[in-house]
Amino acid sequence: MLTDQEKIDLVNALDFVVIEPHTQSIYVHNDEKTNGVLAKVLHTISVDEYIESFKKGSLIDIFPAAMQEAGAEGFKDGQFVIMPKKFYVDQCYAMSKEIERLTNLNNLHNIKPNTYQGLIH
Repeated sequence: MLTDQEKIDLVNALDFVVIEPHTQSIYVHNDEKTNGVLAKVLHTISVDEYIESFKKGSLIDIFPAAMQEAGAEGFKDGQFVIMPKKFYVDQCYAMSKEIERLTNLNNLHNIKPNTYQGLIH
């Protein structure tokens, strides 16, 4: 049985033909290579059912397979990725630091909540 990372590597090896961020769709060719990857990645649906559900002309949307079946947690820099816990911890730390900075800025300029009076000068 393949690990999630191995499944994601297989999906990332496909040629992404069309990427539609607004619909969260990433299309690949409906060919033997894609069918082989789907056969290794899918575990809750058959390859034929998947293709029937997610085909658009001669293309297949690979996004659901990558996210729901292969264990990807996002799409970054043109590839599906698994984000390590450190990524989320770093994001929380950065957000915490930004909140602290903005709070200090408010206090420094004596800005009251929900007012812009202190910023208009």
